[in-house]
Amino acid sequence: MEVPSILLNRILSDLAKKNGSDLHLSVGSAPMIRASGEFQPLADQEIITSEILNKIIETFLSQEEIVRLKETKGIVLVRNLVNFRFRINVFYEKGLLAASFHYVPNLIRSLQELGLPEARHNFLKANSGLLVIAGAYNSGKTTTAASFIEEINKTSVKNIVTIEDPIEYLFVGKKSLVTQRQIGSDVNNVTEALDYCLNEDLDVIYLNEIKDEPTFNQALVKIFELASGNCLVVLEINADSSERVLEKILGGLSRQMTAEAARYNLADILVGIVVQKLVKRRGGGLILANEILLNNAPVKSLIREGKIYQLKSVMQTSRKEGMINLEKSLENLVEAGEIRREDI
Repeated sequence: MEVPSILLNRILSDLAKKNGSDLHLSVGSAPMIRASGEFQPLADQEIITSEILNKIIETFLSQEEIVRLKETKGIVLVRNLVNFRFRINVFYEKGLLAASFHYVPNLIRSLQELGLPEARHNFLKANSGLLVIAGAYNSGKTTTAASFIEEINKTSVKNIVTIEDPIEYLFVGKKSLVTQRQIGSDVNNVTEALDYCLNEDLDVIYLNEIKDEPTFNQALVKIFELASGNCLVVLEINADSSERVLEKILGGLSRQMTAEAARYNLADILVGIVVQKLVKRRGGGLILANEILLNNAPVKSLIREGKIYQLKSVMQTSRKEGMINLEKSLENLVEAGEIRREDI
């Protein structure tokens, strides 16, 4: 049997050669990758057996992580392998181990390179409040959030803290001081991390997606407290529209305050929402479609009145301000010949 570490290095090298974003290893299947949005097997690679996969996983997990994996049945971590950085998810399926690897670029792309519209500048001007970066899994929302943080890092003198699980992109302080804290290794949990932030002199806080719903709901009050002060909070949420983002936030807050108080608090602190989707580009690669919601006076009123179902009409009438809904963004890409309608 081939040495597990060498086999993994060879598979990841093949992924890199094909400009793939993701690798999936599952018992009984050949290694599968996602490249240019297409899910496909890696040619010339053998079927993965349980013995091979177990040994591969043992090459990059510590003994402590192996114990945690057995206890929790799933673990997410970031590792540097074959000179590339990957977010790795190890889990069980049908009683057997499986693993997925998501490529994390070393360089943080600029907001302009990502294709975010000019309205992004409105968000960068904010000194306080809540900015939400939303999208489904693998929509690139962490990449966009990192680009926002890096833009602030390059252009402003700020004290920035990130709260991540796990840390994906690595920041090097430029004009700003950037401190990155990983849940589990640098701080016990999200609640303790936010308590630390409440007692520190901070300008910007970034939280990647809080997947556990009770933890997310409990964290919202502290997030609102920070955002209503002198701090800009950049928060990732898994949602496919601005309406769904607001529903998630208001639903979580309603457990801790009245619905009216939740709506008024949210209307006061919201800076805006970016919702995004990666779509297969004609000729290869992926392109980003964006929904941009700016918290102008009409949006504030709708949130306070609980009429978030009317947001789409406000986005349509406020296009000159830079707002756009996701459907219109996708339609524009189709009309520009960037994507095919059947790929949406």
